[in-house]
Amino acid sequence: MKFIIQRVTSAQVYIQKTETTNAIGEGLLVYVWIHKDDVNEDRKEKVDKFVRRVDKLQLFDVPSPPAPLPTTSLGEGSISLDSPFPLKGRKNAWLRDIGWELLVISNFTLYGRNKKAGSVDFTHAAKAVDAEPIYDYLIQELVKKGLSIKTWEFGALMEVSSVLMGPLNLVLEW
Repeated sequence: MKFIIQRVTSAQVYIQKTETTNAIGEGLLVYVWIHKDDVNEDRKEKVDKFVRRVDKLQLFDVPSPPAPLPTTSLGEGSISLDSPFPLKGRKNAWLRDIGWELLVISNFTLYGRNKKAGSVDFTHAAKAVDAEPIYDYLIQELVKKGLSIKTWEFGALMEVSSVLMGPLNLVLEW
């Protein structure tokens, strides 16, 4: 199993067949590769490991809050707990701390190999019938962690667009 994680200011997927769009603002665009060898007994363990890592990723700089306004005799002007800066300068916050979203897309073509000029081989990718339940389990586990998830229609022809921030790209594989 392999994952590409990209930090984005926005990302969207357009599904041509249904003419629908799913989009996120700031967050992570995650491409999921499911290898043919991932269709075995330890597949849930691999997914669970990824979910734990994503849940604990600390890639996000949270802006420092503005200096508090002078407090008047009525107590007005100071920043309350309802402030838009509840983390008060915390750096490297977790994804769910700042409310960013994930757009998670399965992409078997990322296991493609080019052995001969012009010929691409996808034999290392899991078959759709085997990969879809693993992908569904991944989404279910991310949602259980309280993360905001957007997905796409498994196996559909689509257009993906994104604006990378940084750029920051991570590749996780096991």
